Amino acid sequence: MERTKGVLTLSKWGNSLSIRIPKNVLDILKLTNNDKVSYQLEDDKIILKPKKNESPLRKMFDGFDTEAYFKSEPNNKEINWGKPQGKEIF
Repeated sequence: MERTKGVLTLSKWGNSLSIRIPKNVLDILKLTNNDKVSYQLEDDKIILKPKKNESPLRKMFDGFDTEAYFKSEPNNKEINWGKPQGKEIF
C-alpha cells in the first residue's frame, strides 16, 4: 500500500467534531459512503481501520473445517466428471 501523509482539520458537526477524509485516501482504501471505520486509541494516537463488510455466505461457513469434512465421511469425496467436452459455457 502506498504511503500517504497529510493534515486533517476538525470541523463542527452538530455537537461533535468530524474529520473529512480526502478522496485519494478513500480511493486507496476503497471506502464509500456509509462504510464503517473502527478506531483504537493507543497512547497519543488515533488508529482508524476500515471495517470491510463480510459476505453473508462467508459468515455461514465461518468455523467450517473443510479438511475434516472430507476426511471424516467416506461419501464426502470430490467427483471427477471427466475431461471437458469442448462445449462448456464459461
